[in-house]
Amino acid sequence: MPVPDIPHDQVRAVARRLLASRDVVVTSHITPDADGIGTAIALIRALRSLGKRARMISCSTAPKEVSFLWRPGEFEVWQQDIHAPQLKDADVIVATDLGGTHRLGRMEVPVREAPGSKIVIDHHAYAEELFDTPLVVMGASSSAEVVSWVLDELGVPISPEIATPLYAGLAADTGWFAYDATSCRALTLAARLVAAGALPNVIWRELECKKSILKMRVFGELLANLKVEHAGRLVHVKVDRQFLKKHQVEPRDTFEVVNHFMRMDGVEAGALFLQLGSDKTKVSVRSAGRIDLLPLAKSFGGGGHRFAVGFTADHIAFDEITSRVLPVLAREIEVADEAEKQATIA
Repeated sequence: MPVPDIPHDQVRAVARRLLASRDVVVTSHITPDADGIGTAIALIRALRSLGKRARMISCSTAPKEVSFLWRPGEFEVWQQDIHAPQLKDADVIVATDLGGTHRLGRMEVPVREAPGSKIVIDHHAYAEELFDTPLVVMGASSSAEVVSWVLDELGVPISPEIATPLYAGLAADTGWFAYDATSCRALTLAARLVAAGALPNVIWRELECKKSILKMRVFGELLANLKVEHAGRLVHVKVDRQFLKKHQVEPRDTFEVVNHFMRMDGVEAGALFLQLGSDKTKVSVRSAGRIDLLPLAKSFGGGGHRFAVGFTADHIAFDEITSRVLPVLAREIEVADEAEKQATIA
């Protein structure tokens, strides 16, 4: 996969706006992950080192395994009475790793109405009409990589306190340096962060080795219920509200299972269908590398990367959504087969 050029003009525009700021609110997407939080916390610490007022206000709580990334006073969960005035007072609002404006959740309207300048730092594909200063680099390994360019432009040294959240975001979003977007530049950044004080084994254990027995059992049952189609090349699992209630787990506790689908021999694509309401389903899809999933995601108003996307299907019955998505994936597998066959003949 080609490594995207660093858009230096956009990086400088973001850095200039941050240098001119006095009060910055940083946020991320619903249920922020290691890249969203790691990017935000690294930026907060950099801005505070420059004498700025900066904190993260999240539209939702975060998974337990990423809580080691922030210190008291750096991460708060949205409360209308407390945070709406703070959002109005901020002269800059930054969204990191957003993946779509709608993923601001209950903060979307307050962010839209806030008078401050709005910056987005991201590597997902979507329309970012809300932001007057966008820095969105599709094909970059992570939002952590993108924000590292901003920190360099700001002239902020990479301390251990900044290196740790950046490494967490970089490592998590590259699948521990295994995904397609893992470039030489990403690996160089990883080496730089380790040299600055990030501890790879500690960060890996915090992010990957803190899962509860309940969550592991849920994963096991989901994998046991996996449906296999198209000669073993297309797999999917459906999670309805009865499953969540039975196991006393939150929807977020099932998200990660889709990442395990690509570990199966011969699987080209896999999908998780998670029921949020009677006619509302969260869909996460992964590709082994031959199928570009972005057109599918965009057709439902979602986004992501070429080989990892997500979207929410509204006004479609839960029992119907698979019939909308799976045939598209099956057809894309066949198209990829035919293209590969023609290339071999040529």
